[in-house]
Amino acid sequence: MKAFRHVEHRRTCLAYSPGGHLAELERALEGIDFTDCFHVTYGAGRPSTLPTHRHYRLCHPRRSVLRTIANAIGALLILFREWPRLVVSTGADVAVPIVLLSKLVGARIVYIETAAALDGSLSGRLVYPVADLFIVQWPDQLKIYPRAVLAEGPLL
Repeated sequence: MKAFRHVEHRRTCLAYSPGGHLAELERALEGIDFTDCFHVTYGAGRPSTLPTHRHYRLCHPRRSVLRTIANAIGALLILFREWPRLVVSTGADVAVPIVLLSKLVGARIVYIETAAALDGSLSGRLVYPVADLFIVQWPDQLKIYPRAVLAEGPLL
């Protein structure tokens, strides 16, 4: 029997940091095909195995005010070019400006909190108020994010 696949037609932004955040995103999106999709990340790390049409690299903020401003300006330029209707993100810091700014232009936000942050990540706490769907991977994370949805186990 063939596995069910969902086809997502909305212009979708996948925003993530390379490494574990990317691995969690790839696992979460198994079974979904995107017809119009672009990626937003920073330059280091392994390339994604997710099919992509376009790939953008932003400045890694590294908790620096100037680098965060540079990231936000880059995110604005991407938004003016792409105008996403859906953003799916696993964080971390590189993804926060694109997620928050996308919400301002009307995009729906799906955020998957990393399994590594049992007490909640900084990016998760920043994005939680604007997320349309916030997914956690551990029951203890529901104490921090009460309107979140619990995934069926960790995505790693």
